[in-house]
Amino acid sequence: MVKYIKYIAIILILIVISIIVFYFSEKISPEQQIENQIIKFLSKASKSPGDKLSTGLLKSKSLESLFAPHCRFSVGVSSFSGNYTPLQISNNSMRCRTIFNRVRFRAYDIEINLISQGTATVNFTASINGLTKRGEAIDDYKELTCKLRSIEGKWLIYAIAIREIMKK
Repeated sequence: MVKYIKYIAIILILIVISIIVFYFSEKISPEQQIENQIIKFLSKASKSPGDKLSTGLLKSKSLESLFAPHCRFSVGVSSFSGNYTPLQISNNSMRCRTIFNRVRFRAYDIEINLISQGTATVNFTASINGLTKRGEAIDDYKELTCKLRSIEGKWLIYAIAIREIMKK
């Protein structure tokens, strides 16, 4: 009987330790949450050569969850600059995907600045590498700034702009 009590006590201790480890491993810093949002955004905007229409629809639709109710794009191209809702961003993403056979966006040198409790600015280098349906190769880099706001515990993008590093 005493032998069984020892086993039960050991099992209970292991369960408590597992719960504590799981609880603390789920805590992600705001900086990591923000970086994850940027990476997720660029990943969802990308298109692999084998992506079907349904995959594109799902990726574009999932972009909606990454943006605040109103988002400002200032990307230097007048047809893409403006204020958008998450639904409009999703629709524009799907429209852009039809131009490419493949396109990949990546982020480098991510620098996160927490401005206040619920606001952050992220500066990073973004690359675009793709092949249009017309056969044109695209390989370009831009310095971008994203502004995010914590809304209901989730960091959402509310502004994206090209950073002017040096003007000629």
